[in-house]
Amino acid sequence: MPGDGGGARQVPPGVPTALVNDGEGLEIEARGLRARGPLGTVFKGVDLLVRPAGLTVVAGQGGTGRTSLLLALGGRFRTSGGTITARLGDTPVDPLRHSALARATPGVALVPQWTVHEHRAERAATTRTFSTATLEAAGELLDCAPPARTVVGRLPARDRLLFAVALAVAARRPAVLVDDVDAGLGGTDLREVWLRLARLAGAGITVLATAAAPPPPDWAVPLAAYTTLSPRTAAADAARRP
Repeated sequence: MPGDGGGARQVPPGVPTALVNDGEGLEIEARGLRARGPLGTVFKGVDLLVRPAGLTVVAGQGGTGRTSLLLALGGRFRTSGGTITARLGDTPVDPLRHSALARATPGVALVPQWTVHEHRAERAATTRTFSTATLEAAGELLDCAPPARTVVGRLPARDRLLFAVALAVAARRPAVLVDDVDAGLGGTDLREVWLRLARLAGAGITVLATAAAPPPPDWAVPLAAYTTLSPRTAAADAARRP
């Protein structure tokens, strides 16, 4: 993902050079997307443009299908209709191969009993594109670099989430998916997490996140787009901010 040749993006202030993506991140577009499960409709009628190198939020309470939609947009959940198109520039690509999943509750999460070092070692062993330099750069950008011997379950909720995001970034894919951003967080901690995810997007990485609600406008979190899901129905209230 990071590059070393001509035509690279200008490094935004405060962004480690090793983290900057030469391209513009992954674009994902959903049109008329729907999915069904054993209990019926999971989501339907979803139209959403996940802009490259931006922070996009899928918001909704439990039961709205937000996690399933997140996984579907990343090529990890079977849909029953509509289309998903992912692009790097003008080139169509497979979203599964070009995104990294930081968290998707309850199935994809850090192991509370493992240390930071054990998580790093496991990712290095199982992810071909894993980069220690990129992990360190992501930790610097996200202001989250817990000591290697720290047991992850003892980290504050904010740092657990940010460490999971940093591990995903270390896979060196142009998009990162993260579920339930506001789970166990509120107030200043939640605002800081949103701002750091937006900072990550500023480095050229597409960030697609879910939460019960998008960050409020007075927090001044730069969003590329957001969509709000209603229970067992559709993306009922799509909105965009510049």
